[in-house]
Amino acid sequence: MERIQYPKAKGDMKVLEGILKRDNNNFDLIRLIAALMVVYFHTFYLFKDSSHYDHGSSLLKGDSIGGLAVYIFFFLSGMFITSSYINLKNSYAFVIMRIFRIWPALIVCIVFTVFAAGPLVSKYSINAYFTSKDTWNYLIHDILLYRVKYTLPGVFDANYYPSAVNGSIWTLPLEILCYLMVLLIGISQAYKSKIATILIYSLVIALYIINFHSMRDYLKIPFPFFVAGSLFYMFRKYIPVDYRIWIALIVIYAVFFKLILLYILLIYSVLVLGSSAIFKKIKLPGDYSYGIYIYAFLVQQLVANYIPEISPYKSLLLTVPLTVLLAVLSWHFVEKPSIQIAKRITKEKIQLQPAALPLSS
Repeated sequence: MERIQYPKAKGDMKVLEGILKRDNNNFDLIRLIAALMVVYFHTFYLFKDSSHYDHGSSLLKGDSIGGLAVYIFFFLSGMFITSSYINLKNSYAFVIMRIFRIWPALIVCIVFTVFAAGPLVSKYSINAYFTSKDTWNYLIHDILLYRVKYTLPGVFDANYYPSAVNGSIWTLPLEILCYLMVLLIGISQAYKSKIATILIYSLVIALYIINFHSMRDYLKIPFPFFVAGSLFYMFRKYIPVDYRIWIALIVIYAVFFKLILLYILLIYSVLVLGSSAIFKKIKLPGDYSYGIYIYAFLVQQLVANYIPEISPYKSLLLTVPLTVLLAVLSWHFVEKPSIQIAKRITKEKIQLQPAALPLSS
């Protein structure tokens, strides 16, 4: 097979455009690592043991391992969701692809939670559990990702972190809002012009800053990472990715130890590591990060329910394999088939109705 050549920047540096080609990166592995970072972070909130604490987050002044993992997800999402819209050149196809990527696996997870895990551990009787409006509110609201609910009747009430069934899904409504933003910008045809894109995103960031203090704390930081990812994609031809810049950023952060420098280093680390020769050699049989993300919290709470005395680190020996198993099943039996169905649907639609929004990359 002919070797793919990276586009080069000055000084023989790789540029982001070349790295974003499928065979030139392993961002699936980056997402997998980020998902496991979330599992690790939640461990110290869901299991009780004062002699064990989150060493990783304790080294970050003002943020956490879990927070950085979420930012990685949003940054990569910003790049690839923008890429998806621009390359599909069709708003209908974009919407279908997003729906079939997010909701089938989420629906299966929520149905499993409500009809299997919930009744199994609830202190309520089966009749009381299924006749409670809270059960059905959880099912409907969490499937719709509207005013997400986190509790089910009598479920995990005695856990160290009581009642919360699946705390991880708080990011999904924000993710959907980011998709909507990309769709609206695309419909406006702003992506056809880099100047228009900059102006639109400047307005978005201005509105974000104006409303910053009225926003919930946990929503304040992830959004700019999505915007950053989107802008990185738009200017992918001009962004060098080189280990020498990465080392320089590490040194700068070590000297000044500022949070904003940590975020810049985080973004650049994703690009450098995701395109590194070592990461590219690791071939994953599937993209398991989403499945890990939506199932991990539930699995951890189930383990905490049945083995309340287990320590945080020991719990990982159980929760990680169980979560990965569910993620593997989710990918191969739900997510991958759903993506294939979406591709067939959008291909048929595009054949019948030419793209109404021809966009250039």
